[in-house]
Amino acid sequence: MTGPGPPPAPAGLVPPSIILAADHRARGVATIERYADYLAAVSAALAHCDGVLATAQPLGDLAAAGAIGPGQRTYLSLNRTGLAGSAFELDDRLVASVERAARDGWTGVKLMTRIATDDPGGAAALELLGRVLEEARAVGLEALVEPVRWRDGTMSRATDDVVLAAVIAHDLGAPLLKVPVPDAVPGTARAEAVRRVVDSVGVPVLFLGGPRRDATGDAASLAHDVMDGGGAGLAVGRLVIEDPDPAGMAERLAAVVHDR
Repeated sequence: MTGPGPPPAPAGLVPPSIILAADHRARGVATIERYADYLAAVSAALAHCDGVLATAQPLGDLAAAGAIGPGQRTYLSLNRTGLAGSAFELDDRLVASVERAARDGWTGVKLMTRIATDDPGGAAALELLGRVLEEARAVGLEALVEPVRWRDGTMSRATDDVVLAAVIAHDLGAPLLKVPVPDAVPGTARAEAVRRVVDSVGVPVLFLGGPRRDATGDAASLAHDVMDGGGAGLAVGRLVIEDPDPAGMAERLAAVVHDR
């Protein structure tokens, strides 16, 4: 089921921004099991965010419930076949189309591109990225691309790897990136690593929040370092959705992002 789509929105994402990532469940990454509770957490957090990315069912239900407000960005998550921990995790094919995103009234699409140099099928992932970028451009939709360097079955947060993945996606035409926060000592070192990623490309870069942390201070520190490093904002999911107070956590992170 899909909803009527959100109200008209501006032409594109305006940094600094915070985007709520709500497409983990479709990839087999557990968040909140009971669907009504999941939608409630996402809706509460979304009130303090500039947009949301999700797969077809949650995105449609959020719109139908009126949880998406005027001006908020809406990104349909396109490729989710690479289930977490599966033997076919890197075979991440489309489960929705750019055409559907345009038809349902969303402002953009989101594509995850995992770059694994030891994967014989890796070229197909880059080919898919190029095709989605062309299709999105043709119909006037935003394309939010999540390029990640994949090592030993997981996302690499090494600064060199984050930079490499960002550069590849950017130079293929990605207009908006979503990348991991580099693995560096919190504070000046982490902000400098973020700056290196940002300076390697010429488009806005959102940084992932990652899994939920035990202390609010850790999340706030991460947000401060991202903004100090020139990030365009955050793309946060489990960090907010799984928090006991999703609205409160989203509000605190949004304050850091928007104050910069």
